[in-house]
Amino acid sequence: MKQECTFSRGRTRLFYRRWQLPGDRQTLLMCHGLASNGTRWSEFAEATVTEREWNIFCPDLRGHGGSAVRGRINLDIWADDIAALLDAEGVEQAVVGGHCLGANLALHFARRYPDRCKGLVLVEPMFAQALGGVLGRVRKVRYLLPLLAGVILPFNKLGLYRRQLPSLDLTELDIQSRRAVEEAGDPSAITGRYAKPGKDMFYMPSAAYLQSLNQVLKPMKGLEQIQAPALALLSSGGLFGDPPMTRQLLGQLPRVTIDEIDALHWIPTEQPVAMRQHIEAWLDALGERG
Repeated sequence: MKQECTFSRGRTRLFYRRWQLPGDRQTLLMCHGLASNGTRWSEFAEATVTEREWNIFCPDLRGHGGSAVRGRINLDIWADDIAALLDAEGVEQAVVGGHCLGANLALHFARRYPDRCKGLVLVEPMFAQALGGVLGRVRKVRYLLPLLAGVILPFNKLGLYRRQLPSLDLTELDIQSRRAVEEAGDPSAITGRYAKPGKDMFYMPSAAYLQSLNQVLKPMKGLEQIQAPALALLSSGGLFGDPPMTRQLLGQLPRVTIDEIDALHWIPTEQPVAMRQHIEAWLDALGERG
């Protein structure tokens, strides 16, 4: 059922995972967050694809995981990569979603390719205007990130970069993290395992990390132009942002359903069953609407 695949954009080979069953099925494409990869959605896909009439594609975004190419990265390039993946699969239209950065990318894809986006699944989208904590502070010096990446990229072109990057299995990390929370009896026990720049850059090219972080911190505009129906799942904890402001910004989407899940930020890790139930119910309703 699960297959590991690649597709080409020009001279670049990009990696994705595919959960596909025979027959006429709809397509759900899920994008991961910053410094993550497509294994972010493996647990979800394994449980969902056998029960619902959906095929699921989970790309490693350019610069991440099996797509750890070195070069320029931004939301436009990622959105074009998604369109190329759908072309490679012969899919005209898909529901596109993601977590954190992946949710932001899904919104951008819906603006850039409105005719190819049947719907949106937004798990903890990160709006720059609503960011708080460490990300809110980093946002104030966001202009430095592309400058730093610009220093690194010429050396990469000369062949100066790490030849081996370790793989990161988010499914296994999530299991370990839930066990740590259970043993500690404290949900905050999860915070030391994710969103640590030193650890994150260990698994991906440094310039890719800097450029990707810059895209998270970039203000998002034109939400009111997105006509695709959307499900937004927000964490109650609001670890990296202001939940009321996030709700207000999501309210600009003409056709959005907003639900809240008890979590700090990492909804796929902290509440995988609740998240899956929300998404599956929404997908079922979307399928009934045609």
